[in-house]
Amino acid sequence: MIELCKRLIRFLQVRNAIRHADRMQKLTGKRHYVIQVFKKIRVYDRLHINLLISRGVLHKRLKDNLELTKVCLYYTNPKKK
Repeated sequence: MIELCKRLIRFLQVRNAIRHADRMQKLTGKRHYVIQVFKKIRVYDRLHINLLISRGVLHKRLKDNLELTKVCLYYTNPKKK
C-alpha cells in the first residue's frame, strides 16, 4: 500500500513538471527539460543545465544534446518560427 502511494505521488510530480515545462516553453520559446536531480523532479532550460554541469552537479557528458535527451524524462520542442 505504501509503495502504491509513493508511485502515485511520483506520477503526479512528473505530470505537474511536464505541464510546467510546456507552460515555460510557451512563455520563453526555449526548449525545457524535465530531469531528475538528487531524487527530485526539476524543470530546466539549457542555460541552467550547463550551469549545473559546470558546478559538477550533472555529468559532463550531458553537454551533448543527444545524451541529455536520453537522460531526461521529458523535453519540449522549441517554438517554430
